[in-house]
Amino acid sequence: MKTFPLDYSSLTPLTKRAYKLADVKDRLETVGFDIVRFKDSDNGANLWQIQSADDGDYIVALYDDEDGVQKTASTNPWSVLVSHNGNDLQVAYKGDPLVKMSSSKLGIPNSELHRAEKYLPEKLATNKKLVKALLSELNESAKHEVSKRYPELV
Repeated sequence: MKTFPLDYSSLTPLTKRAYKLADVKDRLETVGFDIVRFKDSDNGANLWQIQSADDGDYIVALYDDEDGVQKTASTNPWSVLVSHNGNDLQVAYKGDPLVKMSSSKLGIPNSELHRAEKYLPEKLATNKKLVKALLSELNESAKHEVSKRYPELV
């Protein structure tokens, strides 16, 4: 039997705009009355609406796919990640880890750390006092290294 090579370059990617609610219920967080979003960072900014159908409830995307528009990377150099154990926040600047802080030291319950992961990078980009407070958590040798490598932070 002959085999023929396949050319996948002409295929267009498909985006799923509706999910059966029962299949993804554990991955959602409620934003409003019938508005939800995914907890994971991949779809976190996109809002979905719960709609009923004859065969059950579905979530349907409320956003339009941007055909022909290429998404660009964020220009914010700050990033914040929740640790695997869910008890700590790892703060990085331009991809370099700077500070790891526990939720108890921050005064944030473990269940709320994922929210800090979303808003804290923007706050660090705009609030110099917050950056200074964050850098005060470093020991002297680490502060010296950071000021040498990233003088704009000091």
